[in-house]
Amino acid sequence: METLIAFAVALVVITVASLRYRLPPFLTLVGTSVLFGFLAGMPAETVIAAITGGAGRIFSILGIVIFCGVGIAQVLRESGRVEGIVADIRGLVRRPLATAGTAGYLLSVPLMCGITSFVILAPILTHLSSDGRASKTLLYCAGVAGMISYVLLYPAPVVYSTITALGLSGRPWDIDLVALPLSLLLLAGLLLAMRGRMPPAEEAEEPAAGRNRRAWLPFIVILGMLAIGSLVPPLHALANINLALLAGLFAALATVPGDVREKALTRGTKNAGIIIFDLAGAGALGGVIAASTFPADVTALVLGFLPVTILPFVIAALVQAAQGSRVVTAAVTAAILATIPAVTAIDPLALVLMVSAGAFMFSYVSDPFFWLLKRTTGDDFSAVVRNYTLPLSIAGLVTLAAALVIQAVP
Repeated sequence: METLIAFAVALVVITVASLRYRLPPFLTLVGTSVLFGFLAGMPAETVIAAITGGAGRIFSILGIVIFCGVGIAQVLRESGRVEGIVADIRGLVRRPLATAGTAGYLLSVPLMCGITSFVILAPILTHLSSDGRASKTLLYCAGVAGMISYVLLYPAPVVYSTITALGLSGRPWDIDLVALPLSLLLLAGLLLAMRGRMPPAEEAEEPAAGRNRRAWLPFIVILGMLAIGSLVPPLHALANINLALLAGLFAALATVPGDVREKALTRGTKNAGIIIFDLAGAGALGGVIAASTFPADVTALVLGFLPVTILPFVIAALVQAAQGSRVVTAAVTAAILATIPAVTAIDPLALVLMVSAGAFMFSYVSDPFFWLLKRTTGDDFSAVVRNYTLPLSIAGLVTLAAALVIQAVP
């Protein structure tokens, strides 16, 4: 059980390093990986191998995906086309709150990053309402809505990482037959819960008209390739998310002037590098955790009190609390579950949903998005917990309930 103590110490160290010393996530997570390994009694060679292997595994899964997603986002931002996308959504959904939620929900999947979609939407959303409190509500709504689709829908990185790491066979799009209505239900609940914070009758400032329909071209290319690859067997290679994102990035780059293209690639590469390094750091921690006796210790502890069907959720929630990255939570949890034979009795769809449910939980100081929301809104810790941490935890519990229902139905 020494790994459980080491895990608790790791949580404290990450919290202190993030809150008091404001160390970057990569340095915090890699340093904590070394500390966890030594506290868990692992040989130094094993610790180093687990750190490099875990970081490399995350890069191999998400390197191209993150670079292309951030690149597309930066092209749209530098060319001013995000305003056109929001204007098009606003034309269909008139209310500012629904616009913020819908935009966050829709953009996080093709951009492959809920944080990236929020960053490019935030400057626009703040102009949808002249009321300061309402503007903060719009920002929280877009942030939480983006995380809902990012965590639940395929081919977003969370579900993609879970399916890939577990080696689940079959048609991965089948997950969306359940995840899509579930995510829309959560989105509707979010909009209803936040509706009371908006002014009853306010004339919002209209964003710029979306005259340039080329703003949607990258998303059309991505979704088109994924659909064709899934429906036409000879063209199955097109359904590879890496190829689809690369095609979407090239489509975005081909429709902007050279100066915009150069600026977008320069800034996009920098932002993608930061994100990838943070994810790789979290992957390093996950690799050490998976290589230790932590999976066996948690299994023994949980199975003494809870049924095995809850195990994936518990592990995912603990990993999420430790390192904050939902993608890494999915990849690490799947790696841990692969070492536990008992989970093979769980329905694959329920298993994926349970991991996603755990990835919703405990989004606090180890979560980079928590800090981004705090900086963007200017709110204190308690406000960010109320408007971000708690709504996501509720979404996690609802998702867990759906997974348990699927598991219970023959």
